[in-house]
Amino acid sequence: MDRKRLIVRSGVVAVVTAFIWLGVWTVPTSAQESLADLLTADAPMNLLSNGGFEVMKPAYWEATGAGAAWTREQSRTPSWSLKLSGAGEAHWQQPEAVRNWVPGIPGSGNPELEVGGWVWTDGVNTAPASDAEKFQLVFEFFDGAGVDLLGGPLVLDVPQDQASSGGWVEISSASLGAITLPGEQAAKSAKITFRKGASATGTAYLDDVYLRKADPAADGWSGGWFNPNADAGDTWYYWWADFDVGGDWPASQKHFQHVTDADAHSGSYSLKIEQNPLVADPSFETVAVSERVAVTQGEPVLLSFWVRHEGHPSPNDIGTGQNNLGLTILWYNNLQGGAAGWGEIGGVDIVLNEEGNQHLIPLLKRETTTGWTQYAFIAYPPVDAVGVEARPRYWHQFAGITYWDDVAIIPLGGSALGTDITEDPGAGVPSTFVLHQNYPNPFNPVTNIVFDLPESSAVSLTVYNILGQRVATLVDDQVLSAGRQTVTFDAGNLPSGVYLYTLVTDRDKEAKAMVLMK
Repeated sequence: MDRKRLIVRSGVVAVVTAFIWLGVWTVPTSAQESLADLLTADAPMNLLSNGGFEVMKPAYWEATGAGAAWTREQSRTPSWSLKLSGAGEAHWQQPEAVRNWVPGIPGSGNPELEVGGWVWTDGVNTAPASDAEKFQLVFEFFDGAGVDLLGGPLVLDVPQDQASSGGWVEISSASLGAITLPGEQAAKSAKITFRKGASATGTAYLDDVYLRKADPAADGWSGGWFNPNADAGDTWYYWWADFDVGGDWPASQKHFQHVTDADAHSGSYSLKIEQNPLVADPSFETVAVSERVAVTQGEPVLLSFWVRHEGHPSPNDIGTGQNNLGLTILWYNNLQGGAAGWGEIGGVDIVLNEEGNQHLIPLLKRETTTGWTQYAFIAYPPVDAVGVEARPRYWHQFAGITYWDDVAIIPLGGSALGTDITEDPGAGVPSTFVLHQNYPNPFNPVTNIVFDLPESSAVSLTVYNILGQRVATLVDDQVLSAGRQTVTFDAGNLPSGVYLYTLVTDRDKEAKAMVLMK
């Protein structure tokens, strides 16, 4: 999954994709509030619905019944599982288990399949006589037209021969025979349901649902499930090598990642990625993947996130080779994935510390333990891009623990080289608040900033550099009349680079990026 490393050179900005670090805010509080507010997970402009990991439900699983809970009472891999308990019927269901990264489950001509999961029971009723008294794990496979490919659900009964299992027990379709789906790639859709019958009692937990080849040595690929271990918070999912085939988790799993309240930059929760202490060599990457959100070709977006690490065993090696943290940005030609196709049309890896990124400030600190640090980048979607994902990640050799929080994808409006602003004195009073893209852009050294005020308002127009420092105050809490306003900005005393200009009124706030090229 490695891609070309990003190299940022001072004063050079790519037209298609440009990335700049915005840094830790050093401006006064009043100025911070007008810019830093744009870079929080819960900012109204953030396209991500759960950038702060505060939505307390598992990604892509839906609960029915009072007895369905997302819990940390038990977990086979850290640190969450799906729980069913209480009186009456309840279930957890993943209505679509075939999603972004996999277009379907292979059919005939491919390996025979095995599905299953791991369950833990506590005080359940024994010797159930009917489905109403059982806990069950159910799989269903459908073609693109919604036809059931197995002629009915594949049902695995949770063992209820004793009241409590005392640990995690594997249940598998192997006892029913290997699964072969008709067609070369038959299952465009799949559904997974963990259910409790109306008359069942006690508690059952589910973790590490898997899909794998019935014969590990067979040729071909099994496909894969979405969020199989239920540790991803709403709208996120994870990837690591063989993450959806079960195997001998957790013993051989190089890293764990899950929602945690052990630390947070803001709110109560963050994403935790940690090296498995049972494994000495964390020899492959681990990736957290955001939801796919809509973008417009050429209109810049700001990607921002906070991260800190602790317990790195060899801090002097951080940033060498694959011993690194970073973020991958992927562009897509569709928003659906799954049956619609993967749709990737480009991407870039942003590595936080290595020789190729020597102009990123700050580099990922070569320290055993760090505090929270913010990184942010401006990116321009390429031709045909309609969607983007953000992917916080470990590269292949990073060790220790990291916390990630306040991930944001924020549209900045305008365009990479937009010069489409024209004055129209006869246009009258505008009906809406608009901050236009500056023109010309890029500029050297003078540009015009135009904005529309639907009513008279106190206005502040401020320019910040890539370190978050205020470099110019063009309008300072001045009352301006309704209409189109134009402010000229002379950056003759500033170095080349990307700057943000922010407009704050009594009712509105907006920011855009501009490029000074001398």
